[in-house]
Amino acid sequence: MNTPTFLNTALLAEHLGAHRPAVALHLYDSIDSTNSEAKRVAQTESGISLHIARTQTAGRGRLGRSFHSPATGLYMTLAYTTNRPLEEAATVTATAAVATATAIEALTGKRPDIKWVNDLYLDGGKLAGILTEAIPLAEERRRILVGIGVNLTTTEFPDGLRAPAASLFAPQEAERQTPAFLGALLGALAGEIASRLLLAVENPASAPARLADYRDRLLYVGRRVICTRGNEAFEGTLLGVDERYSLLVEAGGEVRVLSSGEISVRPSET
Repeated sequence: MNTPTFLNTALLAEHLGAHRPAVALHLYDSIDSTNSEAKRVAQTESGISLHIARTQTAGRGRLGRSFHSPATGLYMTLAYTTNRPLEEAATVTATAAVATATAIEALTGKRPDIKWVNDLYLDGGKLAGILTEAIPLAEERRRILVGIGVNLTTTEFPDGLRAPAASLFAPQEAERQTPAFLGALLGALAGEIASRLLLAVENPASAPARLADYRDRLLYVGRRVICTRGNEAFEGTLLGVDERYSLLVEAGGEVRVLSSGEISVRPSET
């Protein structure tokens, strides 16, 4: 681990609040990928750990895609060990998406929405991405990695992005790039995610409320969307998500259920 120069760790600890004593912090000015590092140490870590970087040289997204990770963003992976069923991965991703959106809104007043299943959107552009991975451990346990990348003041993006991109702030908002603000933002993000994930594990009765929070931020409900899953593509009306966070789309007079895949809208309709 190199010595971080971008983060006020005291503020981070303060905003983590009650979770701070149980969270092991790993900070990097630059790393290949926070998820990759969390994966490398998955067999030796226990409890909750938080890997944070200001830039990634090989950031990763879903389906093996790269994730643009310049120093104008913020990247983190929260890792924890569980013996919960692997089928709950979609719930973890959805919970992390709501937590990230909630923390950002609380700190900035800006309200991100969720594009199924794991992207945050702001003003029509992708603001943040979430990548959840599960690493098998002994005795039917697994290490869950929840990776989050947020565009803070990024203005230049690679050609060929699959979706329009957005940033949380304009580049001239220098006060949003200080160690103090980054510490507050990271602490709010990590604290919100940790508390919601722990609530999900310790109190299954919270599931309806967590589902309602996700549905409240879900984009494109009632609109025509293009769904792709493997080599299959079809168009329909997005109805919402079911209790497993699978997408419900009405197409050809029937309701189709997608537990994996992607959706998009025609450019003229964004």
